[in-house]
Amino acid sequence: MAGAIVAAPLITGFATSATAAPVSVWDKVAMGESSGNWHINTGNGFYGGLQFTQSTWNEFGGQQYAPRADLATKDQQIAIAEKVLAVQGPGAWPNTSGPAGLTRGGAAPAVSPNAKSGSTKSTVKVAPKVAEKPVEAAPAPKAPKIEVVPAAETTATTTTTTYSVVKGDTLSKIAAAKDVEGGWHKLYTDNKSVIGGNPNLILVGQKLSLSGKAAAATKTEAAPKAEAKVETKVETETKTEAKPSVSVKVAPKPVTKEKAPVVAKDSSAKSGSTAVNSSGYVAPVNGSLGTAFGTGGSMWSSGSHTGQDFVVGTGTSVKAITSGTVVSAGNGGAYGNEVVIKHADGKYSQYAHLSSIGVRAGQTVSTGQQIGLSGATGNVTGPHLHFEIRTTPNYGSGINPVTYLRAHGVNL
Repeated sequence: MAGAIVAAPLITGFATSATAAPVSVWDKVAMGESSGNWHINTGNGFYGGLQFTQSTWNEFGGQQYAPRADLATKDQQIAIAEKVLAVQGPGAWPNTSGPAGLTRGGAAPAVSPNAKSGSTKSTVKVAPKVAEKPVEAAPAPKAPKIEVVPAAETTATTTTTTYSVVKGDTLSKIAAAKDVEGGWHKLYTDNKSVIGGNPNLILVGQKLSLSGKAAAATKTEAAPKAEAKVETKVETETKTEAKPSVSVKVAPKPVTKEKAPVVAKDSSAKSGSTAVNSSGYVAPVNGSLGTAFGTGGSMWSSGSHTGQDFVVGTGTSVKAITSGTVVSAGNGGAYGNEVVIKHADGKYSQYAHLSSIGVRAGQTVSTGQQIGLSGATGNVTGPHLHFEIRTTPNYGSGINPVTYLRAHGVNL
């Protein structure tokens, strides 16, 4: 699963031994992030063994080696990762840095990022365990063209009083990057007519006022194709900013980019069972518990995590926890592809970040019926299932999902 490598002001020069980590540690991080594939490009916006986003790669000087991280050598990727570690610390890889033992203050890695870096078919020489195969260009990769965003967008990003939302932005990150007095709460209050009733749902292209209430409500509506086109240009748009302090790492992370779930330390958080119990309930997926309901942090603009994450890879079967009627099935903005189901007890279950949806609104589903496949759509840093139990079908009415499931006999 991908780590949360957040873009920050570029610090020139390589990391010193005070913030360095040996190659063996970076190998462990890569194993957790990409199964040790230093040249992976699945098309989800994360590249290379350490799962850089294009904006992070650009901001920390990766262009001197290759257009994208997956086209660079292992040594070059580690060299850029050292810079990220120096600025952001191990938290840039929240799910893998701990198990890998990544800390500031380790031994400097023995890497040679400038060795034969002119070709994308250079052979990586540093792997201590397995010799890497020559890098082969991904099949018909889209060249990372530097495209200029339409004039209207450029104008918005260069002004000091308004800001144009880009992919991966959150209100808290915009407020911090632009030094908004009053923080994200003030930013949301001033732009509520633009954003709407949910501060966690901001859309690419929305114009936010940084110096007072927005003049008029501007609702950004984009057809799926148009939205995809905007996302391909996001990296360029961040380049047109007057300040170099680009607000986000990849993905998400419009609303707040949700971190890929952290595996719970509680030894009881084992695999959930999707076998139907006597009360007629099952776990939504077979997977370990990740980031818990109510976990606090600035990565959520509401101040805390509104659901329970399950650590599963893309393509895992997602099942209805009990029988009910599908209320909605489709794109949920920051939640990506989501399904919301109403149950007989009046509660609603939400299944978010799906790679595919297998039901439609109005359809009746049975306990344990597959409703979709897990994925990494919306604002996330890696594949997982975000699961909520709500008292209404809407955001903000969540209750603890684990408590609810256990009360209905589900062993988690």
